[in-house]
Amino acid sequence: MIERGRRLLRAWNGRPMGITNNAISGGEFYAPVIQAETAKVTFRNLRPGAREWAVRLAEQVYQLEGAECRRLLGHADKRLNLEYTRIAQPGREARNAGPTGRQLADAEGAASIVQYYRELDPGRLVVTGAAGAGKTVLAMELMIALLEQRRADDPVPVRIPLADWPSGMTFTDFLTDVLHKTYRWSTRQARRLVENGWVLPVLDGLDEMDPPRANGKPDPAAPRARSALRGINGYYRGLRPGPVVLTCRGEVYDVLAAGRDSEESRRLLDAVHVQVEKVQRATALAYLAERAADLARWRKLFAYLRQRPDSPLASLLSTPWRLCLVATVYGADGHPDELTRFRRAAKLDQHLLSLYIPALMKPDPTQPSIAPPRYPPADVHRWLHHLAHHLRTSGEDGEPRTVLTLHELWRMLPRKSRTLLDMMTVGGWLAFNLLATRLPLHRSATGEIVYATISYGVVGMFFSRTRFWRVPRSLGAGARMWSQPLGTVLQLGLMSGLALLMHAHGWYLGMTSTAVLPLYVLVLGAYVTPSRPVRSPRGVLRRDLVAGVASGMLLGFISPFGLGFDAHDLVILGVAEGALITASFTGGLSQLHLAFVLAARGQRMLPLRLGTFLDWATDLGLLRLAGPAHQFRHRELQDWLASTPLPPDRGSAH
Repeated sequence: MIERGRRLLRAWNGRPMGITNNAISGGEFYAPVIQAETAKVTFRNLRPGAREWAVRLAEQVYQLEGAECRRLLGHADKRLNLEYTRIAQPGREARNAGPTGRQLADAEGAASIVQYYRELDPGRLVVTGAAGAGKTVLAMELMIALLEQRRADDPVPVRIPLADWPSGMTFTDFLTDVLHKTYRWSTRQARRLVENGWVLPVLDGLDEMDPPRANGKPDPAAPRARSALRGINGYYRGLRPGPVVLTCRGEVYDVLAAGRDSEESRRLLDAVHVQVEKVQRATALAYLAERAADLARWRKLFAYLRQRPDSPLASLLSTPWRLCLVATVYGADGHPDELTRFRRAAKLDQHLLSLYIPALMKPDPTQPSIAPPRYPPADVHRWLHHLAHHLRTSGEDGEPRTVLTLHELWRMLPRKSRTLLDMMTVGGWLAFNLLATRLPLHRSATGEIVYATISYGVVGMFFSRTRFWRVPRSLGAGARMWSQPLGTVLQLGLMSGLALLMHAHGWYLGMTSTAVLPLYVLVLGAYVTPSRPVRSPRGVLRRDLVAGVASGMLLGFISPFGLGFDAHDLVILGVAEGALITASFTGGLSQLHLAFVLAARGQRMLPLRLGTFLDWATDLGLLRLAGPAHQFRHRELQDWLASTPLPPDRGSAH
């Protein structure tokens, strides 16, 4: 019995058990040996299932983020190996940090970012640098390496754009909400994963939470960023600070640290602060030469940079983002030496960004198998402008955001989308009544048709104004309802009581048949948050559409059941009423998205096949995936597009 208890305790905390003497009874009492390292022990393993959930979460994150990370990072022989240097902190700094490191391990023995991070105690890391210095790239390199090398007790790294943190929400609630919405965990399971220490938040873009001042300088007040720092600093696992990776522009982080607020709102405590260094001149030239299709066109620029290493242009071309812009814009044609006349970063960025979209859309001679562009560059610019402008004020209270969630873009035109949706619903009613009189039925069904039109029409108008309409659905979630006995029993009991009440009053309608009550539970279950994450933004709408049509058709076949119609009439009425129900309210989020796309297309704001366009822009390199959502490839690109409604011509760009 004692040995069994010993094995059980060992399984609970994952550590060897010792033997201590029980002075009262004189016998041996088995218990954990209390040592100095006990402070490192968390209680995340005490609850069964948490370890298995973490394994599944790691698989989900790798499926959603792995391919995007690899596409953004590029091949190992065609990307920059970023360097970073530790910045000393005034106090409360993580231990075991080296002075320098590299993105990837090199022949000189420099530690890779994953090796550097694993040595930290506690695992808190702040990555800063200039705009476009490669902070997100470094964080993604760390994230993908941690996933590929994950050990059984390691927390799962989850990339989270900080700009999407709603004001007033605690950090734990924010992490829970991300797992719930992005990876489709139930709120209860997501909270257990967070509270038991199985999540490593990779927080991207602290500098993107607050807009800058009118002169472009960081705002020292920065209320959202300071509130975020307070929340992150309060993130503990037991008695130890919880692991966190945070990225921020160096200028913004310095301004925050220099403030007079409390220490918890100025910087991340108990963390190591590293700064991404500028790309060395030799490394930058080698990178551009490797990307160039014709080196002859680049000779003047290369000679200028070698002869003038301290020139403004050499300093400007020291970040991965600007080097990527230059390589893309002039990779196939053009005159790179025209860059030598630029002295200011703003002018250079405007010039490169104005040519970036047309350059990406040019056929690549090295990859002739790639299909030619399917959209005019001017239309692409205009559509992306509207999306970028929407992100400026898409959050609560007009806060900026960085993530484009396809099924939530209807908020760009909320009133027009709802109005058009109502018009589509009314049109469905009229079409149903017009066609219903011509249905080849064996007996008249005028009463059933009038009842269906009025009842489902009222229900549809009601639900179109509620949050219920805007929740993504999945048939898989409906099937899972049967694995939750309590919820199933309660729903069956509620429907049975309704059936008895209606039978008592002589209301013989389809929903009163107890034989079809289990089908209602399946329909209601479709409105439970899906249990598995989707791999693409359009996947959310596809699942929602399938669930909506299936639910509508199922209700349509149930509705005339028990009214005395024969099998022939039941089938015809079922199809007709199913179409009406789908158009009235079970179409849900998919129908609202369709109304939005039609409204946006009518104003020439966005293309009709919006999801296809966003996927195309991601493949092209204008956008990147962030789980089941999109982000602009770089914040500079997003800000420039938001402030530039029309593409500048080549002459104005020069």
